[in-house]
Amino acid sequence: MNNKRAAAGMLAAVLLLMGANPPAAAERPEAASGSAVQTFIETVQQLLECSARENALTLREEAASHLKYMDGSGVGMFEPDKGLTRAEAAQILYTLADDPPEIEGGFPDVPETAWYAAAANSLARAGVMPGDEEGMFRPDEPFTRAECAAAAACFLPRGRIPITFLDVPVGAPYYEEIGIAAANGLFSRPEDGCFRPDDPLTRAEAAAVFNRLLGREPDTDTIRTSEKVRFFPDVPETHWAYAQIMEATVSHEQEYAEAGEHWVSLTEERHPLADGFHNIDGWLYCSQSGRFVRSRTVDGFAFGADGRYTTGNPTLDNILAEIIRTQTNASMTETEKLRAVYSHVRDRFTYIKRELISKGRTGWEPAYAEAFLRDGRGNCFGYAATFCLLARELGYDAHTVVGWLGKNRQPHGWVEIVLNGKTYLYDAELEMKYRSSNFFQARYGNTLYAYYK
Repeated sequence: MNNKRAAAGMLAAVLLLMGANPPAAAERPEAASGSAVQTFIETVQQLLECSARENALTLREEAASHLKYMDGSGVGMFEPDKGLTRAEAAQILYTLADDPPEIEGGFPDVPETAWYAAAANSLARAGVMPGDEEGMFRPDEPFTRAECAAAAACFLPRGRIPITFLDVPVGAPYYEEIGIAAANGLFSRPEDGCFRPDDPLTRAEAAAVFNRLLGREPDTDTIRTSEKVRFFPDVPETHWAYAQIMEATVSHEQEYAEAGEHWVSLTEERHPLADGFHNIDGWLYCSQSGRFVRSRTVDGFAFGADGRYTTGNPTLDNILAEIIRTQTNASMTETEKLRAVYSHVRDRFTYIKRELISKGRTGWEPAYAEAFLRDGRGNCFGYAATFCLLARELGYDAHTVVGWLGKNRQPHGWVEIVLNGKTYLYDAELEMKYRSSNFFQARYGNTLYAYYK
């Protein structure tokens, strides 16, 4: 890194000196003068590029094999908008570098057993990702766009004219590196002319930048048509970086064609989730053999093309997912999550007379739940429909029941769930009215009123 800068500096100094003392105009024709200057500039440009190639760190040779260098999370998501951490960035660059140095120790905040320890220590020694002034690596902090440009510049030639940005003035940290990275096509110059150097580099941006650093061009045709291409529920095909993310996360064999890269074969990737239902960030998914179920119904649960459980009403689906996100958390048990959404339905809404559900009617729940959530009130069937669908979002095989209540056989609706072979009833509307009684996971015959199905 230092040798490269020194060589570039000396050659630039020679160029400046020559420009400061040009030959007299009378000594040569104008055409000859222009030709000589142009030849000199081209020579200096070649020397700069040659010096950069000799001193720059190198990337691993990929040839026909393009191995994945990014992966999904432990629950099968890619999290495209999440900022890449310095630890993650170090591991990626360490993987992409050709024969990086092996260094032990070096940073107080990098445990020797950390999964990124070898990468952090190696790249710091090579000057690609140095520590801060206090000698810390800061592994969990965001990897900024400026830091990414500086790290990538270590692998790039310095012969191209840098691109400048309005928010990266001369003298700003990583000014030169940002200009070089942009000049080599790793970053574009937006219409507003800003680079946003202090913004975290998102995981989606990382895939695009590192693919360009490697010279990879995604085979969009194969990516969009092959059934073996991995599926991330949080990266739809309409995402701006969809093809770039697939390029970075799918190992494949390729050959170069006139239109760019052509995938000859690919490795089918599977996520680590166990088979069954999983609520992730408010959405219910079904995993089977390391794949998300899509466009199919499993045990009465309908899953859309995006892998998410759906009521058939997209607006309602979004509202239900938001309730799950805000009312539950990962530290809760499954029963605690169910209790949380039950309490939400019981406490946040009020009663109003609405149309009753007739015996034998099916498929009424989404419409009643949507009206209940929109208006903030409803009858027993609105309470039942809403809790039932929330329970299903958590993976419970919940069902509404249309029946009668008490000695007078009043029309009534509630929810049933079978757990470990036992049938339990849930009645948020009645508990809203009679707070001293428990209607959560109650048993028939042990409640304040008799239920008749």
